[in-house]
Amino acid sequence: MTTVLAILTPPGRSALATLALHGPDAWAAVRAHFQPALPETPEPGRTWLGRLGRDVADEVVLACKAAWVEVHCHGGPEVVRLLVELFAERGVAEIDWREFAMRTQPTLQALAGVALAQATTERVAKILLDQYRGALEAALRRIDSHLGHAEPAAALAGLRELARWSPLGRKLVSGFRVVLAGPPNVGKSSLANALAGYQRSVVAATPGTTRDVVTTRLALDGWPVELSDTAGLRGEADELERQGIDRTRETLDAADLVLWLMDSSVSPAVPSPLPEALVVVNKIDQPPAWPVPADAVAASATTGQGLDDLIGAVVARLVPEAPSPGTPLPFTPELADAVGEAIALIEVGRTVEARDALGRSLPAEP
Repeated sequence: MTTVLAILTPPGRSALATLALHGPDAWAAVRAHFQPALPETPEPGRTWLGRLGRDVADEVVLACKAAWVEVHCHGGPEVVRLLVELFAERGVAEIDWREFAMRTQPTLQALAGVALAQATTERVAKILLDQYRGALEAALRRIDSHLGHAEPAAALAGLRELARWSPLGRKLVSGFRVVLAGPPNVGKSSLANALAGYQRSVVAATPGTTRDVVTTRLALDGWPVELSDTAGLRGEADELERQGIDRTRETLDAADLVLWLMDSSVSPAVPSPLPEALVVVNKIDQPPAWPVPADAVAASATTGQGLDDLIGAVVARLVPEAPSPGTPLPFTPELADAVGEAIALIEVGRTVEARDALGRSLPAEP
């Protein structure tokens, strides 16, 4: 087994950095260059303050964990480089922190830790912390036990409960893709700016001002969203505007939700081409030219009127039901796929294969 090292803190200048070593020679590699002298055998749970290096040494805090050794040093890039090279001379291979997590922690805990590092909202972080603390693993253990005791109906019920949350789990870290679309000059860019809280898109009365897809990362009721402002869709357009329209159509195909905008102050020219789109009637601060449909959301990007209703409608489409604290949830696309695969296998009587599919995510029993 190779002894490896990972830098657990982000790259760049900072006050502190953390290096972690794991493997049969981890303790010896640290002990060789640490002063004062360390005991021959590592003592999990202990920490030491000392100096690490040769001619040039850094003052560090050494922490002995149950499965690895951590070096907390000064965070300058050159200090980190010096220590990494020092360990490399003793055959310690540097690996990515994600790979290090997978080597040193149970599979689901490591995956949840990696996902936590990418969480962009408090709401998402709380859900992932539940999984990090074992919510999903406990649910999968129960399902595995049902399969082991020839109780496929009970296992299937547990899997279907997990599958309820698969659509959310697939988007928990990456976020939902919401696209603003519609004819020119209905206020898509103004609405994008209003939802973002700052001017992300250029706003002008000239049709075709938006030529490319402009994306903005934001949170709606705590859920991560990538909002795309797109070129107005119309039949007549010059070549440059036509390219923008083509990109709009590509973006629509990949969307989790399309907000189809219409202008309340002029007669509607283009109805929504997508039956599943959420229709938004904008510019309700101006004299109306037609009645707002009952199933549409009325708003004004200029005054902010109706924006809370719009956010609520968007969230209701994206997350029809929010999980309660402690809910087990397949929090990556791969885990959601594994749950779906297991359901399909059990439904055709292939319970052994279903157990194998789930077992790949579970650590071995202690």
